[in-house]
Amino acid sequence: MKIMLKNYFNTNQARIFTALILTGILSVGSGLTLIKSATGASANFSLETSDEVLKDNVKPNRLPRPVANAVLQDLARRQGILTRELQIIDYNQQTWRNGCLKLPQPDELCTQALVPGWRIVVSNGKQNWIYHTNNNGRSLRLASTNTSSQNLPDKLPASVKNAVLQAASKRLQQPISQLNIIQAQQQTWRDGCLELPNADEFCTQALVSGWRVVVGQGEETLVYHTNQTGSALRLNQKASSNSLTPVQIPVSQLPPPLARYVVFRQISSGGFTGRTYETVLLKDGQLIRVRIGDANDSERSVRRVSVQQVQQFQSFLERSKFSKFQNLSYPAPSGAADYITYTLTSQQGTVQYNDISLNNLPKNLQTVVKAWNHLAASAK
Repeated sequence: MKIMLKNYFNTNQARIFTALILTGILSVGSGLTLIKSATGASANFSLETSDEVLKDNVKPNRLPRPVANAVLQDLARRQGILTRELQIIDYNQQTWRNGCLKLPQPDELCTQALVPGWRIVVSNGKQNWIYHTNNNGRSLRLASTNTSSQNLPDKLPASVKNAVLQAASKRLQQPISQLNIIQAQQQTWRDGCLELPNADEFCTQALVSGWRVVVGQGEETLVYHTNQTGSALRLNQKASSNSLTPVQIPVSQLPPPLARYVVFRQISSGGFTGRTYETVLLKDGQLIRVRIGDANDSERSVRRVSVQQVQQFQSFLERSKFSKFQNLSYPAPSGAADYITYTLTSQQGTVQYNDISLNNLPKNLQTVVKAWNHLAASAK
């Protein structure tokens, strides 16, 4: 969604300046809640038996027993083994973008509706399997048949490994040390495009020896097709668990840069109401929210956080390397409707995403969104 802000920004800037004059500098107590530290690192999970995973189902994000049982029974049936030989070693809540749980079969028509559910990793100590399910486990799909480190041949060329890790690091905005190659298989691709042609691209019709490599980081997996040396590689977006491809925001569509006294700005637009709101955080702790196009200024609100909270948030932006996402947009899935687009701007740059794709954003960006929402919620 194109966001054209330059026409009205001067007016809003004047309103914010007026709010500064009217509000003045208020003293704030030191007892305000501080921003909780957030990190982009994935949670560490110890290897647990399935009984240990399920024995405490009190927490709201705890994996429900029916879902766990459905996954274990399905995998046991597929592998011809007993459920007690399997362990659930990781799980997290997800909102899948379609009725196929983001795992469509060839030529399958998927209902375009958001489906709350789970991503579950099961292990027998030698191999790992990843499942996508809905909330109650009645709908489930096997995402990968084997993510064992034992499935990584020693003969995978170092040049291929390095090329894939560098590409995945750039895409996920994560250091290479946080990434793992969890599967690699030799392949013979049918054409020079490695069977992943771009639109209107002409592919040489020649067999190309190469590799199919799966890179994992937390709940995300990326699948790459490469040639024999890694000098040519392409991302298989359909096979990857995170198919969000960031695109550069055109300069003409970028919002104006922040004024010196503004630390951060969020612009939200779309949704069922179609309204656009602008929220800015000032250095003195004021959090000002206005509705763009509200001639009477009836929805303006001015709240406050402490200066210490502002400074903590600024430090957090630096630690999370928010500037790495400068001028990138993470678009909504094709065919999606009634979603809200968020445009976040710091002094270092702008990034854009939508509420549908929040769970598939790079982890560092997700933590920035959470920290910002926590800060806004704490304002008084």
